[in-house]
Amino acid sequence: MSGPLRYQNPELQDLLASNYVMGTLRGRARQRMETLMQDNRTLRERVQQWEAKLQPLHQNTPEVAPRNSTWDSIASAIGGAADPMLATLKKKLNFYKYFSGFALSCALVLAVLVLQPTPPQPAAINYVAVMKDEAERPTMVVTLTKTGRLLALDMLEKPQVEQHQNLQLWAVSKVDGSISSLGAIQVEKHIEKALTKPQWGLIADAEYLLVSVETATGVAQPSARVVAKGLCVKVEGWQAKTG
Repeated sequence: MSGPLRYQNPELQDLLASNYVMGTLRGRARQRMETLMQDNRTLRERVQQWEAKLQPLHQNTPEVAPRNSTWDSIASAIGGAADPMLATLKKKLNFYKYFSGFALSCALVLAVLVLQPTPPQPAAINYVAVMKDEAERPTMVVTLTKTGRLLALDMLEKPQVEQHQNLQLWAVSKVDGSISSLGAIQVEKHIEKALTKPQWGLIADAEYLLVSVETATGVAQPSARVVAKGLCVKVEGWQAKTG
């Protein structure tokens, strides 16, 4: 592991790497992941491992020849242009496979890794929480930056909430297990909010973060319906660097 980075949670690494390769890690969370990979060899290797697992999926996808009507439409559109040219085009196109959406997403991830320009340098991340639903599926990723006490939340899958309900974010203390509110959050793909100094103190003391569905605001404890929960992992020392 190069530089000062110290990332020693294999479970978190695996979750981030798998969601990155499958394309479910999006927005700011994806950009931060790409920045972190620049200096974190272990994280890059986990991404490469997931790429190696998923890339072969397209090899068993059978070839599908275009329908005759497709060629008729092409011939009509070009006004009966030279038949040899059309035959050559058909011969070339028949070599290509129609990939499944899953395999195609893997190819797009590779393209992003190779072609995407280096993102601007963000502030260093201090805490990360990959939050799962009751089926243990990652549904939200929370990153916390001490600079500006910024909380960023990316929803990989939006929970179903009725019009009269709202989502509340909570911190569960690792010291005494007490649960404290970090406020309401919107049902949006990407959310950013600045925390107060007392709220940042709750983050520094948190073992878990969780999201509950509530029917009222200002409640003192979460309801029985918890839609996401995840360890709040301290990653102090990560430094976002550009190449």
